[in-house]
Amino acid sequence: MKKLATLFLLAGFVLASSSSPASAVDVSVDGEYLFQYQTGSVGFRGANEASNQQRVRLGLSLSVNENLSGYFQTNNEWELGSSTSNDSGSGGSEALTVELRQAYIDWKVPGTEMKIRMGRHAFDMPAYAGVSPIIADMVGDGVVASLPFAGSYNLTAFWTRLYRSSDDPVVSREFDLFGLIGSAGFDSLTLTPWLLYGAKGKNAEGDQTAEDFENPMEEQGNIVGDGRADIFLGGLGLEWKPLDALTLALDGAYGHTRYSNSEQSLRDQEGWYLAGKASYDLGFAEPALLAWYASGDDSHDEKYSGQVPSIYGDFDGTSTYFNAAYGIFGGNHHTIGGTWGVSAQLNGLSFLEGLNHDFSVTWFGGTNSKDNGGYGDGYDYLTAEDSCVEFNLLNTYEIYKNLTTALELAYIIENFDTDTAHGRSGESYNNDWRVALHFQYRF
Repeated sequence: MKKLATLFLLAGFVLASSSSPASAVDVSVDGEYLFQYQTGSVGFRGANEASNQQRVRLGLSLSVNENLSGYFQTNNEWELGSSTSNDSGSGGSEALTVELRQAYIDWKVPGTEMKIRMGRHAFDMPAYAGVSPIIADMVGDGVVASLPFAGSYNLTAFWTRLYRSSDDPVVSREFDLFGLIGSAGFDSLTLTPWLLYGAKGKNAEGDQTAEDFENPMEEQGNIVGDGRADIFLGGLGLEWKPLDALTLALDGAYGHTRYSNSEQSLRDQEGWYLAGKASYDLGFAEPALLAWYASGDDSHDEKYSGQVPSIYGDFDGTSTYFNAAYGIFGGNHHTIGGTWGVSAQLNGLSFLEGLNHDFSVTWFGGTNSKDNGGYGDGYDYLTAEDSCVEFNLLNTYEIYKNLTTALELAYIIENFDTDTAHGRSGESYNNDWRVALHFQYRF
C-alpha cells in the first residue's frame, strides 16, 4: 500500500480542497489512461513479438488567481501482468509504483508581465515542421522566465538541471542546460530563433578534472562521450500562412559538442539539420509534404561526429522507424542526425463522424558515409547506401467525448547495404511491420 502513497496524497488534496467552501484555491483535475496492445517484427530480423502496455497520468492544478498557480502530475507505466513481491512477501505489482512526473508553480512578477515557472516540468524546443529532434517532452528541474513585450514579441530564458551524479558536492558532476528563445509574430508569419548551451559534467566545487561522467541522455539522444563537455546549439523555426488553408513550416539547427578531455576528443560532434513541411486544409482532409536532411558522419569518423547534437529528441518522420507513434511506444529511432527523407501525407480524412484516417508514404535513407556500416544496421544506423519506404495508416474513432480508440498499421520495405567491404555482416534483412491497438481515456 505504501507504494500508492503519492497517489493517495494527490487524491487527498482533491478531496480536502473540494470539501472546504472557504478555500481560496480553485482545483481542477486532468488525467489520461492509455492501453496499448502491439505486435510486429523486431529489427528487420523477421522475429515477431507482442506486448501490452498501460499508462496512467493524473494531474492536479491549484490556481489562486491569474498571477499564481501550481501543478502536480503523477505517472505510472507498466507491462500488462508484470508483478513482483512486495516488502511483506505477499504478491504485489510493479504497476503500483507511482512517480511524480511534474511539480511546479507558475507566478507573475508583481507589476510586470514576466511569468516564472519553477520546479519539475516537461518542455520542448521550438519546432513547427514536426516534433523537435533536439529536445521533445523532456522532464527536468529548473526555472523558466518568459517576458512578452511590444505586443507581438516574446523572450524566454531557462535553466534546467538534467542530472546530478551523486549527493556528495565534492565528487558530484552535473548536467545543466541554459536556453534563450525569442518569438516574433507578423500577421501570417511567426519567427522563433533560439540558443542552447549545455554544460555536461561540471563539478560543483569547480574541479575540472577529466573523470568519467555517465551521460543520462543517451536514451533519446546521441551525445555518448564521457567526461566534461560543452554543448552549443542554435536554431530557427518559422511558420507562414500565406493563405488561410495553406501552412508552410521550416525548422533548422546547427550545433557542436566539445570535450575538454583530449582522450574523449574523438567524441566531438558538429552538424546541422533542416526540415520543412507544407500542408493545405481542404476541410475534409489535409494533404501535406514533409522533407528533411541532416548531416552525417564522414568515412571512418567516430559515430555521431558529423551529426547535430541531440539531447532528448523525438523526431516524428514516420510512426515506426522514427517515433510518430500514437500511443506509449512504437517508434524506434528518436534522432534526425545522419538521415534524409520525403513524406507524402493525407491527414484527417473522414467519411464518418468521429472516424478519422491519417495516411503517409515516406522514403528515407542515410547521410552517413557508406564505409561506416559497421557502426550499426536496422534501426541503429543508416548509411548513404541504406534506404527504406514506410507506409503508415492511423485510424482513430471517438467512442465517447473522452474515450478514443485507435488502430495503427505500419509496414517498412528495407533496402539495406549488406556489403562486408562497408563493415556489414553480409547477412540479409527482412521487411518490418507493426500493428497497434489503443484505447485512450482523457479528462
